[in-house]
Amino acid sequence: MTNQQIKQPVYEGTFQPDIEGIKDSSGREYFPYIPDPKLVKAVNLAIKLNRPLLLEGEPGCGKTRLADAIAYEFTHNYLEGKTDDNRNQLWWNYYAWNVKSVGQARDGLYNFDAIARLRDSQLIGADPKNLKEILGDDYQKLKDRLTDKRKYVTLGKLGQALAQQNVERPIVLIDEIDKADSDFPNDLLVELDRLSFEIPETEEIYPHFDAEIKPKPIVIITSNQERPLPEPFLRRCLYYYLSFPNETQLEEIIKTRFGSKIRQRQQLINKTIAHIKQTRTLLEKQPGSKLPGTSELLDFLTILKDETVKQGIEELKTLHENPHLLGIILKTQADQKIYQDARQKGQLEVM
Repeated sequence: MTNQQIKQPVYEGTFQPDIEGIKDSSGREYFPYIPDPKLVKAVNLAIKLNRPLLLEGEPGCGKTRLADAIAYEFTHNYLEGKTDDNRNQLWWNYYAWNVKSVGQARDGLYNFDAIARLRDSQLIGADPKNLKEILGDDYQKLKDRLTDKRKYVTLGKLGQALAQQNVERPIVLIDEIDKADSDFPNDLLVELDRLSFEIPETEEIYPHFDAEIKPKPIVIITSNQERPLPEPFLRRCLYYYLSFPNETQLEEIIKTRFGSKIRQRQQLINKTIAHIKQTRTLLEKQPGSKLPGTSELLDFLTILKDETVKQGIEELKTLHENPHLLGIILKTQADQKIYQDARQKGQLEVM
C-alpha cells in the first residue's frame, strides 16, 4: 500500500460499523458515528490543506469518536479485502495520543531512557568479567545496546506516525490537549508545521530523508476548553466547534446506534430527548455545571431500550428519586441537587 494509490483520501461520513461495534487488530472498538455534513467538509479541508483539525465542544459530544470514524471508514473504503502476511484484515494506520495533565509535548514524539542506559553502563563497568559469566550470551546483547543509543528510544504516538514511510497517510488523534499546561501546545508548533522531528540524543531526524514517501499525518486534536489555547497554535489549525446535536440529528444518532432495538419506542425517544434538553437549559445558567451530552444520552437509552415504553417513561418521571439512574446523565452532586430541587418545585417535568 502506497501513497501512489491514494494521494488524498476523502471522508464521507457514511460508512458505519455494526451497531454492536467492531474491533480492529489492536482491540480498538468502533461504533456508528453520525457527523454533521459541515464537520465532514471540515475534515476534508484539513486533509487537503495538511492542517490539524482542532475540535472544541462540551465533554461527551463526540469529539474523540470522530478520529475513530475516519479510521474505520478509510479502512473499509480503501483497504477492504487487503490483508497482512498472516491474512488478517489491514486497518488504516491510526495512533491515539491521550494527553495527561503531567505530560510533555515530547512524550508524543519520543522517549529516551537515559536511566536505563546509565544502569547498563554501570553494569558493564562494575565487574565485566563476572557479569559476562552471569549473563552468558546476554552479555554481548548488553554491549551492543550500549553502543547503539537508538536502542533506548521509544517513539510516541505522533512520533510513530511521522516515522512511517511507504504507507497511506496515518491518522493521529491528540486527545484533550487542554489537559496539559499552557506551554504544551506551543511546544508542538515546529513538529506540526514541518511534520518532522529530531531526536538530539541519537541525532536522528524523522521521517528519514531517504524515505521514498513521507506520508503527512491527518491530525485531529480535541479540547474541552478547560483552558485557552495559545494563538500561535490556533493559527496553525483549522477550527471547528462541535455543538450539541439538534433533535433531528439526535434521533438519527440514536437510531443508527441502537437499530431495531429502539425503533419501536419513538415516544420514549422523544420524551427522553426533550427531557435532556430541558435539563441542559436548566444547568446552562449554573456556573461550573457539566451539561449532559450525547454520550450521556446514549448511555441512558442503553438502560431504557430493554424496557417497555411505559416502564421507560416511568423511569424518566422518577429520575430525581433514583440517584443510580440520575448519575448516568449528571456527574456531580451539585448538578444533581439543582435537578432534584427543580423537579420537586415543578420547574422541570417529563412532558
